[in-house]
Order: sequence, then structure tokens, then C-alpha cells
Amino acid sequence: MEDILLVSTAATVEEYLDALDEGTPPDVVLLDLNLRDHTVPADNVARVRAGGARVLVVSTVPDADNVLATIGAGAAGYLTKNHALDVLVDAVREVAAGGSAISPELAFVLSRNARTGRPKLSPQERAVLTAYAPGPTLAAAARRAGVAYGTAREYLERVKRKYTEVGRPTRTKLDLADRVREDRWDLRGQVR
Repeated sequence: MEDILLVSTAATVEEYLDALDEGTPPDVVLLDLNLRDHTVPADNVARVRAGGARVLVVSTVPDADNVLATIGAGAAGYLTKNHALDVLVDAVREVAAGGSAISPELAFVLSRNARTGRPKLSPQERAVLTAYAPGPTLAAAARRAGVAYGTAREYLERVKRKYTEVGRPTRTKLDLADRVREDRWDLRGQVR
């Protein structure tokens, strides 16, 4: 385990961020799902991510709603604390390398997710969405996506319809920008 080094510990995200002001962020932060200060788990993940570190959430109890919320906020994985040390070490390595740690518990929670989700968009629909939502005109987005203006307009209508079908109505360009951010589409139409 020479490639893994514990650089600090903190009881709260606030304490962690205060210490971070003094140096560079670690590659991975192991973050307990439920902290003693009763802060919101997804908010904790978002704050740690904003500081530059990747997050691996750990917990004694798999609270499905909070686990899903932390993944939605950018956590790269989730493990319960009953795993052996070598499993944790492998998960930290995977997250540090830019991957995800999908434990059996997380896979189960994801498979049972009854929340509304991301619609299934074609690669062309994603390309037009991610070209248009950040701000360009539809004509510029069509050029960037490599399609005709009328085709781009049709793709956006399909995207809006698909979001409505999954319970997330998307009527305006601001709504589309929100969906790109919420669903973590990057500017190439891929999931981040």
C-alpha cells in the first residue's frame, strides 16, 4: 500500500475545507455518509468536489436515498464499512485513477432506483443538447453537432419530450442547461 498515503482527517466537511486552504487537495476523500454535524450528505459531496478532490462515500448503513443523492452530487463510489481493507484500498485506487467504485451495495441501490432519471437520448440528440444548452444559437449548435438546422430543432423537441416522459419537464433553454448540469453531460455528450 505504498501508493496510498493518509494525509489528514477531519470530523466535518467544514474542518476539512479549512485545512484545505493550507495546501492542495488530496486525490480522494473518504467521506462518511452521515456526519455527526447532521449536514446533508449530497451537499457534503458537492463541497468536497468543489475543493478539487474525488469522493468515495462510506457508511455503516446503506441509506438508499442519500446514497443516490451523493452519487448525483458527484461521488465516484460508495462502500459500506463492513468491507475488508483490501476492498477499500482497491476502491480508493480506482477512484484516484478517475474511475468509479461500484460496490455490491451501490449496484443494488442503483438497480432499485425508483426515482425519475435521465432519459435515453441518442448520440445525435446528446450532441445537439450539449452544443445548444451552454448558450450558442440553435444554428451554431447545429453546425457544431454536424446536422442541419431543422434536424437540430427536431432533436431538441425530442429531448424535451423525453425529459417530460421521465417526469422532468424541460421547456426553456435554461431548463436544458440545468438538465445538462444535473445529468452530468459533458460538452461531448458523454456522462462525466
